[in-house]
Amino acid sequence: MGKDGEMNELEKQNSVLISEANKILYDHELLEILGKYGNPVPTGSYVLGLMTWRDLDIYIEADGITESRFFQLGAEMATALKPQRMHYRNEFLGKTPNLPVGLYWGIYVSGLVAPEEWKIDLWAIDSEQSRASKKAFDELRASIGEESRLIILEIKNHFYKHPEYRKKFGSVDIYRAVIEEDIRSVEEFTEWLEKNRGMCLSG
Repeated sequence: MGKDGEMNELEKQNSVLISEANKILYDHELLEILGKYGNPVPTGSYVLGLMTWRDLDIYIEADGITESRFFQLGAEMATALKPQRMHYRNEFLGKTPNLPVGLYWGIYVSGLVAPEEWKIDLWAIDSEQSRASKKAFDELRASIGEESRLIILEIKNHFYKHPEYRKKFGSVDIYRAVIEEDIRSVEEFTEWLEKNRGMCLSG
């Protein structure tokens, strides 16, 4: 398949994934459920139109939310989405570097809108973190032109199943490499990983 054909397939894949995400958010009323507990803000590749796998990121701005209230939300989501499993984190206590300070549900759903598994990352955070996140995200979105967008799709699609993805590098690294350092191909990003992360993938 030529370059144009490959990119058409990536665009088609992105459209399919966005459509499935919309079904989760609207047809299965996830946004309506979240709205009872705070202000839900979908983010990440869904909003950027850069989806290459079934992963949906959502912040819910919920100042002062308690653990018991967050577990009530979890129960409502479990009823609506029928997940196979849900993972909980309390990062008020955990204080893991580079993670939000808040409460987290990782929700894994198969068969709801597609046979394949969807992962939903939901963070309940305070309004200050939400404003800072939205500002950074809006700046990122404004900096991605159409050419950069297609390159990002190609690189993300190539690397998202790599065993070190989300461990030693992730989507943000791809965005920054393309936007700030003019990376233009999978090969150039492979070199970028070797230089910046010490990961030799070419051998």
